[in-house]
Parts: sequence; C-alpha cells; structure tokens
Amino acid sequence: MRFRHLIVGALAAAAVRAQTMPAPAGPVQPAALTALNDAFRAAYADARQRVLAASGPTLIVAGDSFALLRGGKRVEANVATAIYDPVKTIAHIPLAIYVTLTPGDGAIGDDRLKTLTRLRELIPPAGKSLDLVKLPASTLARQKQLVAACLAFLDHVAGTRRFARTELVAFTRRMAPLVMQNVSEAARAQLDATHAQVSAWRRDLSPQEWSRLHVVIIGPHMPREDLVVTQYFLRLLHEPREGGRVVYAESLWQEPQALDLLGTHLLDGGIGEAFFGDAMRMHRDLLGDAAKQYLARLLPQ
Repeated sequence: MRFRHLIVGALAAAAVRAQTMPAPAGPVQPAALTALNDAFRAAYADARQRVLAASGPTLIVAGDSFALLRGGKRVEANVATAIYDPVKTIAHIPLAIYVTLTPGDGAIGDDRLKTLTRLRELIPPAGKSLDLVKLPASTLARQKQLVAACLAFLDHVAGTRRFARTELVAFTRRMAPLVMQNVSEAARAQLDATHAQVSAWRRDLSPQEWSRLHVVIIGPHMPREDLVVTQYFLRLLHEPREGGRVVYAESLWQEPQALDLLGTHLLDGGIGEAFFGDAMRMHRDLLGDAAKQYLARLLPQ
C-alpha cells in the first residue's frame, strides 16, 4: 500500500512539474540578423513619426470628447447631449436585471438577492429624476413604462427568491422594443450633435485641409462594428471601409498610442501602394494569401 502511495505521489509531482515547466526556447537567431531586424524596426518607427508629422489635420474622437489637431494647435469640444445618458441609463435597467440573474435558473442566492435589492432601491429615485431632464413627453412616458415593468419583475423575483430562465427571457424580449426605441433616440441625438460640431470645424478648414483630414476613433472592442461615429465619418468622408482616412483605435485609451496607430496606417498605406499597387494590402496579414493556398493542401476539405 505504501508503495502504491509513493507511485501516486511521484505521478502527482510529475504532473505539477509538467504544468509549470516553461516552454522550450525557439530557434536562436544569429546576432547579425537580429541587429539587421532591429535596424529595420528603428527605421520604421522614425518613418512613422515623419509621416504622421507631415499628415493633414487629425480629428480624435473619444466618446463625447472631440479634439481637432491642426497646424500644431489643438481645439477641443464635447458633443454630449441631454437626452443620451438618461435614455441609455434607463435602457440599462433590464440589462442589469439580466446580467444579475445570469447564468442560472431556480433559487436565488443571498449575494444575487443583495444585488437585486440594491438595484431595486436605486430605480425609483432615478425614475423621478427624469422629470428634471425635460425629455419629450413620448420619451418620458417610455422611460416610465420601462421603469414600471422592471420594478414589477424585480418585486416578483425577489418575493419568490426564484426565477425560471424562460421567465427571464420572456421579460427581456418584452423590454427589447422599448430599449430599441431608446437606442434610436440616442443614436439620432449623437449623430445630430456630432454633425453640428464637425460642420462648424469644417467651415474653418480649407478644401485642401478637409481633403487631408484623418479621423481616429478611440473605443472598446465590442461596438467596433457599426459604431455610430464610425458610420458617420465613413459616410461623411466617402470612405468605403475603416482603415483609410478613418481609423478605429481599439482599446488604445492613451492618445499618443492612438496617434501611433494612425501613423502605422499612413505608413503601411504607402508601403502597400509602393510594393503592390494596393494601399490597403498591409492592412491584412502579408502571409495571408500564401496561408490560404497552403492550408488547402495541409487541411483538405
């Protein structure tokens, strides 16, 4: 029996060592090749800064904060609207309920009940505060409808300390049309405010400056596709896709990093045009086409 325990212990120790063993190092690059590649990277970084400095005006978009960089000067503006945050916050109530109850089904534990109770306490004061925002009558009525439905669902769930997944989905589906009406109003308000500000700046730019304007949009990963301001600037500048005059700086929250990305786009556009006659070629993996061809042989369907 003791021998068996020794074997089991040895196997367990080996498993731990296997789990913590670092990966073997890759092939060692000759020093001369490393030095040459480092020189290329340094030359690329220098060129990126030169290209960026020689570019036209740049408009940086970070949420409601806009900044126009032009001729060494910076002008800032905020395009927040009175209606956006209220309708967004109320639309978040059913979402808050859903995420609190997800995943799961059946009995509600103490921790989640505490979260639901706190949410329940916050909703009525928020609902009453809407009277101070001066929303259109139809918009205000919709917010009160959302609030009432969410309170009723919360009271039911908290009272029974149970819920069924089908019941939760039925609730969220009922809320979806109201939420999407809020979404439509928020989008219109955001676009109107954005267009007003950009139009004011455009009047100060010469036609040549406007033709060289680049837009850098800083934002998170999830709303990247079809982001409101991205759609606006693509349409305004007649750009077929993101990556040309409109650049999305995903999760690059520091402005210098976002500008470096713009510089990369500008320089890579020139590289793609110079080598392949396609300014967008370097915006996808240079190895991609060769990979597709070889994968057809490596992994035949």
